[in-house]
Amino acid sequence: MTQSFETFKGEIERALSACGVDPHEWCDVSAAASYLAEDQHTNAPDEFWTVVRRFRRTTHQQAAIDRQIFLDDLELELTGGCGACGLEADQMCAACGRCNCDRHDECTRPADQ
Repeated sequence: MTQSFETFKGEIERALSACGVDPHEWCDVSAAASYLAEDQHTNAPDEFWTVVRRFRRTTHQQAAIDRQIFLDDLELELTGGCGACGLEADQMCAACGRCNCDRHDECTRPADQ
């Protein structure tokens, strides 16, 4: 599979930026993208691929974490809890049944609890 100049350029910029490096100070991004687009079977410098691998690993890990948080929040919502504050249905306020997203200044715990 071949990639375009723009694809390489964007990937280089995102990878270096994600690692806290200004891509245009670190290298000539256009020249690097052009080099990679022209000869896609030639290996790029090891430092470049190290940065790209770090970017991909970080991005994919964060996406997996975000998906898991979304699923946990969705499960809470579907079972009567609150995904926003993380309370399960049986942890809601005993007096009013609301979650921690609301103030409970007037709530009084029932005597039997």
